[in-house]
Amino acid sequence: MANTEKVQKALEEHSSANIDEYVQASSFNNDVAEAIRGHIHLEWKSWFFFRKLSADCARSNVSLHGFAALWKRAAIECFADGMWLENYLVQRGGRSSPSDIPAPKIEWPDDPVDPIQPVYEALQVEKGLLEDVLRLCKTADEHGDYALEDALETRFLKKETKHVKDMGDLLQQCVRVSKQPGHGLYHLDKELRKTDGLTPWGHSNNPDNSDRLLDEATEDLKKETLHFPR
Repeated sequence: MANTEKVQKALEEHSSANIDEYVQASSFNNDVAEAIRGHIHLEWKSWFFFRKLSADCARSNVSLHGFAALWKRAAIECFADGMWLENYLVQRGGRSSPSDIPAPKIEWPDDPVDPIQPVYEALQVEKGLLEDVLRLCKTADEHGDYALEDALETRFLKKETKHVKDMGDLLQQCVRVSKQPGHGLYHLDKELRKTDGLTPWGHSNNPDNSDRLLDEATEDLKKETLHFPR
């Protein structure tokens, strides 16, 4: 067969092929792709939820700008995670298939301005994201898709676990200050304003910081002069 005929045959073969299938690893199938699309939808649904909370807290009737910054951060992160996972899906040879995002039913109360129920619902949203990441990890494990497992563990698992703990701590703080209405909510919001929406206790909920503290505490043990005095 002449080279021209070989080229023509290859052109005909690949012109009618599904190139996405060439990209897909053997472990990547419809079940895995659908599970990824499900989590993308949940991330964007959560983005809508946190965006609504941020807008509520910025209203003059509520005026909790520290909380507004907290929810805005959460919303941006959810949207970014959804975009990242969508890009990952396409990279693996999958297809994006967006579905309608329902409007959130959450409403921050302004008479009185009380944070307990909205923060509780935010905790449930964060916990739902974590549970869905775990579900996605299980699906990846069942199909032997270790590339997806690694991606989830690297980007999502530790972060989502910390977010659930941070939100649980925030709920406890809100319950505490709401027992005696007054300046408590103002000061809690002030702390969030100072950190531009970062929970002040988030540093304590990061296990990696424990390792750094241990390194600092044992720094002297690494000095030669301690073991071999002159």
